[in-house]
Amino acid sequence: MKIIYLHGFASTGVGPKSDALKLAFGTDNVLTPDLPLDPDAVEKLVDGLVTQTMLETPPPLLFAGTSLGGFWANYFAQQWNAPCVMVNPSLTPSKTMWEKAGQFVPNYKTGVLMPVLKKYAAKFEKREAFLRGNTNSNLLHLFLAKDDNVLPYEQTLAGLPSVASCTVTETGGHIFTSQWDLVVEKIRELIRPR
Repeated sequence: MKIIYLHGFASTGVGPKSDALKLAFGTDNVLTPDLPLDPDAVEKLVDGLVTQTMLETPPPLLFAGTSLGGFWANYFAQQWNAPCVMVNPSLTPSKTMWEKAGQFVPNYKTGVLMPVLKKYAAKFEKREAFLRGNTNSNLLHLFLAKDDNVLPYEQTLAGLPSVASCTVTETGGHIFTSQWDLVVEKIRELIRPR
């Protein structure tokens, strides 16, 4: 069993949420890569991790992600036919990239400045179009916080009208750390042998 946790925009794979997953499921079973901003580079990185994982460990494989990482969790779940847990996911990251194009954004954890290029937005648009035509909603498990001040939960519900399960909490905010135990329990349920 492998869980691939995908972090949000301008963050890293190291933090309280990935630590909680490693504590719950074992360090060897949870992969938490640092994702670049370039969607092509993300796809190459994660596909490489999955390919290596499939050689070493038979399924189950599960993707989990928050915010932009939630978008990626859905994307890779559809590519690899694996379940995913999305927490306050971005559904249209191309919009964020267009808004920030030409800027340097600091990584929230390291402070390193990263350029946001216009071509990233176009690359995300292609992946968003793929998901519009190729989403198996049975793979999707959604967590939303009503007090998310970055991505309004109502918009996400409207954008994902059909999912396998949906949990909406009153609190948790965008980063959802205070409700992360719910995510851990859902993952435990999904990877439990049937």
